[in-house]
Amino acid sequence: MNKRVEEKFIKQSFIRLHNKLWHDYKQILVPLQTALQDLKFRKFSGKTQVMDISKEIAKLREQTHVLARLKTKGFLDEAKYIEQTTELTAKINKLQAELKKLTRLDDEDETLDQIEILIDFFEKRVSPMTEFEETAFESMVEKIVVKSQNELEFHLIGGLKFKENV
Repeated sequence: MNKRVEEKFIKQSFIRLHNKLWHDYKQILVPLQTALQDLKFRKFSGKTQVMDISKEIAKLREQTHVLARLKTKGFLDEAKYIEQTTELTAKINKLQAELKKLTRLDDEDETLDQIEILIDFFEKRVSPMTEFEETAFESMVEKIVVKSQNELEFHLIGGLKFKENV
């Protein structure tokens, strides 16, 4: 089934959505921003884990060096040296993988930035939109999904989705 919606209806739907958001952004976007910031803060306040893992890796590397010195001085035979360094290397690799998971950049920063852009946009706005504004549309909307002949889903920046009747 080919769903087509005339451009004028898309524009009218966007104006309605925009004005609803402009009117209610303090009840919708601001609490969302606060919740995301709290979530991020909680996530990073537990980052002593990163420090602990880094210290553990350093300790294991030091043990590897000690083993190498013991081997060169003749206090440790080759088989025992290989067995212990293999075990230490496996532990180091496991910890490094865990560290990578904990410290990789997340999408939360980008989402927060985008929600802040929307809040900023609506805060600066003094009156509702009366006619379609291309620049507002382009800066806010990532894509539109036609759900049916009379329903559109607007995908806005920040990962927000809103349905609007045509």
